[in-house]
Amino acid sequence: LSSEAFYFARKHDDEEEKWTTVGEKVMDEVRRWANSSPWNFINKLNLLEAEYYFLKGNDTKAMASYRASIRAAREHKFLHEEGLANEKMATYLLRKDKHSSALRSFVNAKNCYEQWGADNLVKRIDKAIAMIQPSCN
Repeated sequence: LSSEAFYFARKHDDEEEKWTTVGEKVMDEVRRWANSSPWNFINKLNLLEAEYYFLKGNDTKAMASYRASIRAAREHKFLHEEGLANEKMATYLLRKDKHSSALRSFVNAKNCYEQWGADNLVKRIDKAIAMIQPSCN
């Protein structure tokens, strides 16, 4: 819910405060969970923080948090969450007009989803890759 709340806050200026508050409350709860069980929740917290920093325009902290989420998900063998973090980072990078970096992140997400056996996610990522690949040549 928190990631979606930050997305809605970015998309709906008139309701940004409402959705940001929702996201912050969920992020606080996940932070408590991460404090008691870092193995299971730190990558999720890092991803939520990345989305929060994306919303707030803090590029340095957003990228650091996306990378931390990807790294923790990989180390903890949460393949699907590593894919999600790569996909979210790719979307962020597209918004920053960093198409080549976004393409690499989408490919990484696709690889995770393929290993996980999520065929429909792979198809969706393939469409994103096909759309941005020409701009990277």
